Amino acid sequence: MRIEYNHSVEHSEVIEVIEVNSSGMFVRKMLWKDFGAGLPEDIQGREGDYYYKIIDQPLGKSLDYWFIPFNRPKIVINNRTVIRPPTPGLVKFRVEKCPLILVLVGRC
Repeated sequence: MRIEYNHSVEHSEVIEVIEVNSSGMFVRKMLWKDFGAGLPEDIQGREGDYYYKIIDQPLGKSLDYWFIPFNRPKIVINNRTVIRPPTPGLVKFRVEKCPLILVLVGRC
């Protein structure tokens, strides 16, 4: 999963790469294009037009993320945008068990 948005101060693109599995959510990497308010200064490398930092930090089984449309946020799973919040608000991510039948019919 990727959370993509424009930084609210610098107005540059930021991407947070989050791995989700049965153990929970883990932020694996952050990519950004600019420097300033709250953006990392400890660059580990470049990936195309982006600077990146490997983070590998566990987030647990829940994550609450506040989005505002001004930042043009989107949540991308398997290279497909699945959520693009149209109004300011909190998006809650949860890792939960899913019955096999729902997995088989593509609902989980």
